[in-house]
Parts: sequence; C-alpha cells; structure tokens
Amino acid sequence: MINNGYLCSSISLFVGLLLQITPIIGPSAYWRPQFLLMFVIYWLLRSPSQYGIGFAWLSGIILDIFAGEMLGRYAIAFSFCAYILILLSKRLQHFGIMHQAFLILFIVFLNQLLTISISLLYRASWDITLMIAPAITSAFLWPILSISLNKMVKK
Repeated sequence: MINNGYLCSSISLFVGLLLQITPIIGPSAYWRPQFLLMFVIYWLLRSPSQYGIGFAWLSGIILDIFAGEMLGRYAIAFSFCAYILILLSKRLQHFGIMHQAFLILFIVFLNQLLTISISLLYRASWDITLMIAPAITSAFLWPILSISLNKMVKK
C-alpha cells in the first residue's frame, strides 16, 4: 500500500498514459478504454479539493503531446469533464461502484463528443463508433480499476 497520494497519482497517471498511447491495430482500436481519463476521474472523485481542473488540464495536455494530436484537444475535454465532476463531487462520493460506472459511461461519452467536435475543426470526418465504443469499455472497466486503486492507496 502506498501512503503518498501524489506519488501514487503520478504512477497511476503514467500507467494510464502508457495504456492510452500503446498502439492497437485493427478494429479493436475503436474499443480502447479512455485509460488516462479514467485515472483522472478516479483522483478527482477521491479528492476533489486536492486534484482539480488544473490537474485534469495538465493530464490532457500531456496526452495531447504524447498522442501527437492537435494541442489542447484533450486538455479542453478533460478540463470540462473535471469541471462537471467537481460540481457534482459531494453527491458522487456516495454513489456505489455500479452507479459510478454509469457516470463513467456518460463522462467518457462527453469527452469523446468534445474531442471529436474539436477535431471537426480541421478534419471533416467522424464516426459514431468512435464516441460510443470507448465509453462502453471504460464503463465496464471502471469497477476493476476503482477497486484496484482503492486497494493500492491507503485511505
């Protein structure tokens, strides 16, 4: 068990970044969960006063740099999702794991919608599967990720 919250959050974000930018070939790439966003959501739900919109923005800009995407695309989407989570943080801490998974479905879908909308500024093509598939897989993966991180981090 790790006692230092910042150390654990840094390690988990690094793992999330590696999982996010690992190349996947074929149609399964559409179904890749939004790992980095899920780690950011975990830390925002765990301690909204310690990790805020700036934390989400920094995570998003790092993902923009490593993914080679338009700079600021993920940063804007992560910040907006963090804003919604911080507004609802008092209520969300009392949600069960399955209710949180449904919330993850909504937040990841919103993130996908924002990033694809920003992408439409410079690229005129999009696919509905790009929005729905990562949200579904992220929601199914959320209970495993949340329980694993809760066991790793000392409360």
